[in-house]
Amino acid sequence: MPNIGPIVLVVIAAGVAGTLFWQRRRPGAPEAGEQPPVSGEAPPAAVEKPARAASRPLGPGPAGLAADLSRWVAAGLISAEQAESIAGHERAATAWRGPAAKERRVSLLAEALGYVGVVLVLAGAGVWLGYSWEDLAAWGRLAIPAAATALLVLGGVLLRRQEEPAFRRLMSVLWALSVASTAWGLGVLGADLLEISEEHTALLAAAGCAALAAGLYLVHRHGLQQLVLLVSIHGLVITGLLSLPMDDPATWRTEELPVWCFSVAVWALGLAWAALGWRNVIRPGWLAIGFGCLGAVIGPSVGVGEYEWLLAPGLLTAAALMAVSVPARQTPLLALGTLGAFGYITWAVVHYFSDSLGVPVALVIVGAVFLALAVLAGTLASRSRKKAPAVAE
Repeated sequence: MPNIGPIVLVVIAAGVAGTLFWQRRRPGAPEAGEQPPVSGEAPPAAVEKPARAASRPLGPGPAGLAADLSRWVAAGLISAEQAESIAGHERAATAWRGPAAKERRVSLLAEALGYVGVVLVLAGAGVWLGYSWEDLAAWGRLAIPAAATALLVLGGVLLRRQEEPAFRRLMSVLWALSVASTAWGLGVLGADLLEISEEHTALLAAAGCAALAAGLYLVHRHGLQQLVLLVSIHGLVITGLLSLPMDDPATWRTEELPVWCFSVAVWALGLAWAALGWRNVIRPGWLAIGFGCLGAVIGPSVGVGEYEWLLAPGLLTAAALMAVSVPARQTPLLALGTLGAFGYITWAVVHYFSDSLGVPVALVIVGAVFLALAVLAGTLASRSRKKAPAVAE
């Protein structure tokens, strides 16, 4: 079986090089030796077009703008010359920006097909790599994910200056894959080279992923980078708890770490993430609030089966989301809080009353609770809509 490691690296390098070559050859890209215009300085054609457009009569244009300009001139707010200048400027700006925007736009179908092709190539390379993995030396196993991480990060760096949205999304995907490749490489390092325990190998991989994800997020505050960072931090916290020396008689405990520790950790991390998003420390803030609140609602459910007292923070979190959603006018928080309350109340009814009342009666109670929550959610949503115009006034 041939060694597929170099083939994987060649495929990644060829993809990055091909992207850069296409970007240089696309229409509108500066040729070699051609200096791009200085920032803030419009191209010569852009300077000429507003002047020619401003010299034309007001004439037809956007219906709304023409009507507004006519009303303003009739009211004496602006002169006819000023109205003519405004209309000429808007016509020239539209004529100048429109073709350029269309020229830079990449078809969504072409972008989707490109991602599908990349996934198929990587899947095939992964299958072939699995066949020859046992024949590779330990340093070879480490070199493959290390080189893949470097190429993925480099590809994202080279795409960072592109203004085309498709390339910006590709940069986010490449950097997310680089974090996954880092976890792969550090797992190989801990298991095959350092030969440490599984818990410490997982902790090493999680710490490396969190560090790289944090650096990439600081460079590019995008939703995908935020999600990767949050997942990495969760992995770091959970693997850190698993790595505690619980079986050492010299430590404070000799038994396994209880499940409620993981539930509380996920719950607290979700609340902290949502608070940072609310303060706009983590951007996009609305996405951080959503991710954090989702973790805070799900966290207690991890161990509520063994530790019933976790039902209290779960219900309180859901109720708090429903209460906060009204003054904040955030319907997604209301929906999340309603679903969380429904899930915890359903579990409580089935858990505590299924034996005494029977399953049918318990289901009736759950249905009544669901209807009550639906009415409450609708009432809170209507109040939120009524408060919105009052705040605007």
